Amino acid sequence: MSSRLDLILSKKELVVGVNRVYEPFYIQDPKEGFPGFDMELAKLYADYLGVALKVKPLKTFRQFSDEISAGTIDIAMAGMSTDLSRGKTVTFSDPYLLTTPAGLIKKRSLPPEPEGSIVTTRTFKSLEDLAVLNALSFSVRSNTTNHNYLLRRFGKNQIYSYLSDSIAIDALINGNVICYVADSLYILSLLQKQPSLKANYVALVNPVMDEYISAALPLNDLVFADNFNFFVKELKRTGVIEGLRSKYFLGNGWVK
Repeated sequence: MSSRLDLILSKKELVVGVNRVYEPFYIQDPKEGFPGFDMELAKLYADYLGVALKVKPLKTFRQFSDEISAGTIDIAMAGMSTDLSRGKTVTFSDPYLLTTPAGLIKKRSLPPEPEGSIVTTRTFKSLEDLAVLNALSFSVRSNTTNHNYLLRRFGKNQIYSYLSDSIAIDALINGNVICYVADSLYILSLLQKQPSLKANYVALVNPVMDEYISAALPLNDLVFADNFNFFVKELKRTGVIEGLRSKYFLGNGWVK
């Protein structure tokens, strides 16, 4: 059975599916030099293969999976997390980023630090640290890894799930909940876009569970996967991935 990689090399074009609703992985109408994390990764991979790059912005995992299967896109680089059910329809690459369920919590919901402490040590750095508090309430986008984590870990508390992250964030801002939950990369990028949030909210981004951000490739195309995995491994080894992570998730140069 021939690999999709052979087809890409013969047509001299790589078609990459990107997530049109997940900045800064993909940024619509970007500032010059800041096309998005996955856009830069896709361009580097196309250059490595010596082919032209074409991108197709999509939204849902089902769209990515169907179009990979149909051959209308070759690979999806879309800030996409892996799970067992998704792995039945695509082959996932080795992860190029790690993330974790994380939170943005109202500062006044946290107990004050003891008076007279010379060194400020904030005990609340991850979602797990909230287990000692009572009367917790959360907002989260429904049917996500983060939603499942909350149900499993904080199921006895109030959990409100919404169709989009923007509505879940509004629930926090409007005082309907005390903590908004998303993956740590999303929280970090949100704080780059809206730095004023840091005045009233604390980011809880320390790891509680590994989530892998990986590319999706045609199911069981191990030749293609092996080629992409080698590319990712070299970008990690040479610090390129870490540079892109800092550029987009620890800096705000991409914010319009």
